Amino acid sequence: MLDLLDLFLLRRGIPSDDRTLAFRRIDGEASSKVIYFLPWHTPFSVARRIGFTPLEFLACYEMPPAIVSSTPELSVEAMHRLVADAENLLAACGIREDAIIVGLSVGTYPATFLANRIGARLCAVAAADRADLMLWQSPAARLVKRRCVLRGLQLSDCSKAMSGYHPAQNLAGIAPDSVFIMGKRDPFIPPRRSKGLLRAIRRHQPNAGVFKLDAGHVKTMLASARYQRALVSDELECGTRYMEASSSLAQLQLAKPGDPQ
Repeated sequence: MLDLLDLFLLRRGIPSDDRTLAFRRIDGEASSKVIYFLPWHTPFSVARRIGFTPLEFLACYEMPPAIVSSTPELSVEAMHRLVADAENLLAACGIREDAIIVGLSVGTYPATFLANRIGARLCAVAAADRADLMLWQSPAARLVKRRCVLRGLQLSDCSKAMSGYHPAQNLAGIAPDSVFIMGKRDPFIPPRRSKGLLRAIRRHQPNAGVFKLDAGHVKTMLASARYQRALVSDELECGTRYMEASSSLAQLQLAKPGDPQ
């Protein structure tokens, strides 16, 4: 059923507004150290109700429409505004390296950048390596890509505007006990983008936890609740290189660091 929801979301199209920079921040518990960045076009009420955000949080951010924009400079500006707001909030609360930054789908873009800036633990769910290539290759962004082409833009234009801000370029400073949760059947993320992220993780954070689920996009985000809770309670093993998980999450098989991936 959830995989059918993936297909429905891919077919439904997206709103025409991809230029608005305004975002919504939902404030939570002042004692929490968790920051959430939600998926694209996902209201907080929906994310909370279906289980994407199981943790008590300091703040939860709904993405601005421009986070995926046919004007790539606006995507970068939207990310900067989100990160600046979250970083200021954390600073006001005296939180930095001990923060936990959770990014879901497109929300992994600002989440990774923020975690890298402050040295925090990152929980990246359904992430990819590069925003420019996702815009050009993901079926979820096909309409935005079409608008780019109609405006006369090429991939090289997006790559130039977004250089330095991709998740794969912002891993060296995140906490080494960060976690990445990926779906093996995710239709939103081309396999090349998942493999690119894995290469970047091995290069920059080889001790991070990487969990690959037998799931699609929505199911991966739902299943991430277990790992989010384990990260907060320090129940995830440090030094885990790579793990395979069934879609039921009933069993986890640990792959040795030297095993082929």
